[in-house]
Amino acid sequence: MKKLNKYLIQIHNISGSLLSLMFVVWFISGIVLIFDGFPHASRKDRFLHLTEFHKQDFENLQAPPNSFNGKVTLELCDGKPVYRVKSGRKAQKTYDAISLKKIASFDENHAKKLSSSFNGYPVKEIEKMNELDDWMPWSYYRPLLPLYKCKMNDPAHTVLYISEKTGEIVQETNRRARWSARFGAIPHWIYFKKLRLAKDTWRLVIIILSSLGILMSVTGIYAGLVRLRKRKEKGISPYKKFWYKWHHLTGFFFGIFVFTFILSGLVSVTSIPDWMVGVNSKEKVDIEWNQKLELSGHKNILPKEIFAALDKKEGVRKVEWKSVLNSPQFRVYYDDYQKSEIYSLDHGKVIPQKKFSLADIKQESEEKFKDTKFSVVEQKGYDNYYSGSAMYYLPTSAYKIELSDALNTWLYIDPASGERIKKLTKNTRLRRWLYRFFHTFDLAILKQNDTIRKTLLVLLSLIGLAVSITGMRLSFKWFKRNYNKLIKTKKL
Repeated sequence: MKKLNKYLIQIHNISGSLLSLMFVVWFISGIVLIFDGFPHASRKDRFLHLTEFHKQDFENLQAPPNSFNGKVTLELCDGKPVYRVKSGRKAQKTYDAISLKKIASFDENHAKKLSSSFNGYPVKEIEKMNELDDWMPWSYYRPLLPLYKCKMNDPAHTVLYISEKTGEIVQETNRRARWSARFGAIPHWIYFKKLRLAKDTWRLVIIILSSLGILMSVTGIYAGLVRLRKRKEKGISPYKKFWYKWHHLTGFFFGIFVFTFILSGLVSVTSIPDWMVGVNSKEKVDIEWNQKLELSGHKNILPKEIFAALDKKEGVRKVEWKSVLNSPQFRVYYDDYQKSEIYSLDHGKVIPQKKFSLADIKQESEEKFKDTKFSVVEQKGYDNYYSGSAMYYLPTSAYKIELSDALNTWLYIDPASGERIKKLTKNTRLRRWLYRFFHTFDLAILKQNDTIRKTLLVLLSLIGLAVSITGMRLSFKWFKRNYNKLIKTKKL
């Protein structure tokens, strides 16, 4: 037992010495990240910058052809109606909505005009980029290259990135956001461009560092308990020296928080394996809800026919084509980029979509899940599993379908459209707790008052920082001690 204790304590000493500085950086950057994330171009601002349609804009538009493969939306770009066909995360093709000819590129003058109208200031300098830079370190942005990097002549030192292929703003930074990211998101998420663009390598680095961190924290908690039993006088810690004593005390009482923080960081880049939730992979069945866009079902309805059916004809910014439960739908957006007015087809005529009742969803479920037991209930309000965000809007009420399949799948259905808006399984529910709760305190009761949630995160992060700083100080002593021993050995 003594040998085991010695080995585990030695493992903690070595891993802690190697990782302590990194954890100091992680906790400091994590505190910054609580208040400010990585720079991004606001979806809301970009949407509200879209030009509103007028009746004449719909007159000569053709219907999107069946050959369009992906998400289809209609917008005005530089005063001209265009179809945007998006496939994958960022890949997109743009078509003239009158001729249906593909628009291959947008020139520098378009980028300058769009930047100035969006920002309200003139462009000071423009650069054409054929590679992604530090503020776009994600490989899924590559289909948007080349980019026009527009430096604005404004007090905030704003930089806008516009895709030559789509003519859209895809990123926005300013001086404050860039400095905040340098101290927060970049070191915390290890968002160094070359590493982050190599997605698999970046993920492997996170997994290795997190795994070593878990080893460090577990052996540290064990070492703290061993040292506790060795105390000779009254008191919790057997140590008298300042750095040893406070590293032992902070690690003993809050080491479990450091462990859950590291574990949740590991989970953020991994999926939960089936064996962890008692699922036999051979029994899994992929549960679908029939909502892939099928333009053939839209019967070549012209945009002017959609416009003619609108209850509100002023202020239209975007129209989106959808297929839900094998039925065509048209989503019309006005002043809210997350919410739309929904229309459908009835015998070739565009009409407002009727709200789906609980009975409607039960009937659809009976047809789709004939061999699986299920229940349908009304989800009233948000909870720990169902909640909206600034990025992903969810209506406050929905229909929740609970299936008794191997994964115990939950589907959330939007009453307004009949669309499946969220899907959870045993795996994703466990991942939600291991990541979202342990890493950000994503709990319904805390999110009601975000100030309390952030305060708790800051306090625990400061304690984690104290554990890391005291550990880093001891690491320096450990390195110095072993270095001196090595020098003495060589002299002998």
